[in-house]
Amino acid sequence: MRDEDRDRADLIKELAALRRQVAALTKAESRSHRSSEAWRDLWAQYEAMIEAFDGHIYICSQNFEVEFMNQRFIERTGSYPLGQKCYRVIHDRDEVCPWCVNERVFRGETVRWEVQSPKDHHWYYVVNTPIRHPDGTMSKMAMIQDVTAHKLTELALKEAEAKYRGIYENAVIGIFQSTPDGRLLSVNPALARMHGYDSPEEMIAGVSDLGHQIFVDQEQRREFRRDLEEAGVVRDREYQVYRRDGSKFWISVNARAVRDETGAINYYEGFIQDITERKEGR
Repeated sequence: MRDEDRDRADLIKELAALRRQVAALTKAESRSHRSSEAWRDLWAQYEAMIEAFDGHIYICSQNFEVEFMNQRFIERTGSYPLGQKCYRVIHDRDEVCPWCVNERVFRGETVRWEVQSPKDHHWYYVVNTPIRHPDGTMSKMAMIQDVTAHKLTELALKEAEAKYRGIYENAVIGIFQSTPDGRLLSVNPALARMHGYDSPEEMIAGVSDLGHQIFVDQEQRREFRRDLEEAGVVRDREYQVYRRDGSKFWISVNARAVRDETGAINYYEGFIQDITERKEGR
């Protein structure tokens, strides 16, 4: 083979190799481009989810420095406090919050809890989650929702329940709930004493059939049930009933039927007064 033919062949080989390198680089660049596009799409989705969250989100480092805040939190603080101490930004404190759970989070634990902020006195439900980075470091992400309205409602319900319980326990008239088949669900202390029992629990345990153990006249028990089923209420009805020891006395009853969403009767409830003195003319 002549030298120039050899040179031409070598040149063709070099060009082919170069083309392969260019093709490989083009392919790599295409993969990189697709990867870059995928990351941009993923970030856009992540950002949309973050901003759609109906609450505040922030990320802080192990030395309490803010690394990220969602827009809602930025608007609450009035600025983007990147690098500032979280306890200063969020709670206006000069040192780490005494309720801080960072130590648990950085041990890998997800911590859920409620806290009242000294900054605005609102109640917040917080979910603290550890974030592990490729270089081995960690951050904490906190997702925070204002639950003040729920908390106030909860406290109001507890107060109302305590007031109701006080009225129920200390009322001088009897209060009861019972099933249509004659079992007691609840009685207050006044009704238990009225029937000769030492406590509501003792009466509930001791009475399994109101028709036979409480009502003297069985027909009056049947009438009581029939009126509640048909009219839903009975007012100022007078019945003769038994005490625990078998002695008899008179009561006046006001009661109603409590129904479920289908209209079926769940239970009866009402008020009972001892009218023995009036009935017997004492």
